[in-house]
Amino acid sequence: DGVPVGGVVVTFTAPASGASGTFPAGQPEVTKSNARSAGVNTNTATTNASGIATSTAFTANSTAGAYTVTASIADGATASFNMTNTAATSSNFSFYLSGLNHDKLETFYALAGSVIIDSTGAVLGGEQDYNDAVSLQSPQPSGDIIVGGGLEVNPYVPGQGTLSLVTNNPALGVNGTETLGVQFVNNNHALIIQYDGSATSSGSLDLQTLPSTPTAPSGGYAFTLSGEDTSATQTVYGGVFSISGGAMTGTYDVNDLGDMFGAVTGLTLSDETVSTPDSFGRGTMTNSVVIISNPLTTLSLVYYIVGPEAIRLIDVDPLDTGVGSAFGQGASAGSFSNTSLGSSVFAIESNDVITGHPYAVAGQFTVPSSGTITGIEDDNEVEYGASDTGSISGSTYSIANNGYGSVTLTFEDILSLGIYMTDPNLNLSDPNSQVGGGGALLAEMDGGVFAGTGVVIPQTDTAAADFTGAYAFGAQALYTGGGGGEFDFVGLASVPSGTLINNGVGIASDPGEYIDEESPTTISFVPFSGNLTADGSNPGRYTMLGGSNRLNFGLNEEVFNVVIYQANGDQLFWVDLDGPSGLAYLGPVQQQGSLSSLSEIPPIQEPD
Repeated sequence: DGVPVGGVVVTFTAPASGASGTFPAGQPEVTKSNARSAGVNTNTATTNASGIATSTAFTANSTAGAYTVTASIADGATASFNMTNTAATSSNFSFYLSGLNHDKLETFYALAGSVIIDSTGAVLGGEQDYNDAVSLQSPQPSGDIIVGGGLEVNPYVPGQGTLSLVTNNPALGVNGTETLGVQFVNNNHALIIQYDGSATSSGSLDLQTLPSTPTAPSGGYAFTLSGEDTSATQTVYGGVFSISGGAMTGTYDVNDLGDMFGAVTGLTLSDETVSTPDSFGRGTMTNSVVIISNPLTTLSLVYYIVGPEAIRLIDVDPLDTGVGSAFGQGASAGSFSNTSLGSSVFAIESNDVITGHPYAVAGQFTVPSSGTITGIEDDNEVEYGASDTGSISGSTYSIANNGYGSVTLTFEDILSLGIYMTDPNLNLSDPNSQVGGGGALLAEMDGGVFAGTGVVIPQTDTAAADFTGAYAFGAQALYTGGGGGEFDFVGLASVPSGTLINNGVGIASDPGEYIDEESPTTISFVPFSGNLTADGSNPGRYTMLGGSNRLNFGLNEEVFNVVIYQANGDQLFWVDLDGPSGLAYLGPVQQQGSLSSLSEIPPIQEPD
């Protein structure tokens, strides 16, 4: 009768099926994604002195439609809430990573897949392939199935969070659930690391653009693949190929550190068969990429489409493994030449920790005349406990009309590389981006003790004033101390006019406890800061070297000597120069764009 009554128990009831929602099951502080899976359809609350009863948080389920939630009390009085669930939109994302298992004697592993994520962050399904070439491979030809999971974001750090993937393979991750740390660069692209303590790795998550009718890729492509052979030593591949009607032909190079053949170039790819992809963009490439070993064997590859000109590749053979990418050559296919290469930034890294040969190198060069290169580079060779900065001079390159070529970089060492040209309009770091296109893939072909893969990105803007704003970053760090290992991190920082890295916050995966023996294997809210010094003699190059200028990483003031190379205001690379201390890392620094599609995703827990 209009008089507030306190102390009355009110029961809120939502439909048990169909369009509805849930209340937390005894967890009033649970996140939205947990409430979806652990919720109940009833909730009780007691009225306060003003006669008001308020339920705990109510979360819509995944069924769209109108429904009614009823509030009732013991004498039969009711009140109704008319609710409507709007349909969540969803998108397919392709992902790939490579790194080291922590639970399996620091063995190399590769992972690639596709996952559907809706606009609230729920994982609706997916497929993936895992291979460590030792004891664990996803079953073939099906791969693993992703049955659930969720994306949660940090409300304090734009675009940063975690993505859990619940698989049907209990041997992966933690009891079958893999957790990835993510740092979104924009709505369609994120830098990722494995972030569950079972392993550590780095890679990329990218929006998939799939054909309306499943169709095998076609046209000209450049590719690289990096992994391990049957003797657990690094092997890299690189080359160019053309696909037509499901058949592939091309030319490729192999550098197998564990085999007496070493580096072999100019091999013929002739009988590869490319299958039609499934609804997740997953297909196979079989029968022809030869491993130069005794006896000769072939690779079995699974591919995942990112878009019309971007494909992720993973080797799924039981005794060898690798992961990489193939990028389209577009209208330039068949018409490349030496003039296709201009002033560029390059970055190359080896994943070879097991045999003690990790290294990272980055630099920039100009092309004073067709077929010649000059520039500057920073090289970190951990095995020799050395890092150096040197001039690139007397260097040469040659590119055939199919985009297949070679380049010799001469500095303190001589680096012989295969170079494989891509579509000048394609962004290799972010295939969905329309900014900063072009370049090439690189694979080291020296043989001996080193092997690595990398990229060449055209250098179009070296102005420090354009290295400004919010930047996502990541790195795969390899070290030799304590038997060797890896840690990985992603993060976000502000950069005011190329002068410093300020207010940086990241997440790190460190199962080998390189950063701090007392730290957990997964670390959140890691602070980053550093003073950038522009290289006046080499515009586009910045240093964070020595004293207070070094990159300050983590809560325990771990510091790194770092050099950054700017391809343009949106794309940069940084390389660590702590070889004397047994560490090398390489990673991207990318300007952050729009994150509007993350607005409905539930937040992760806030820090203490």
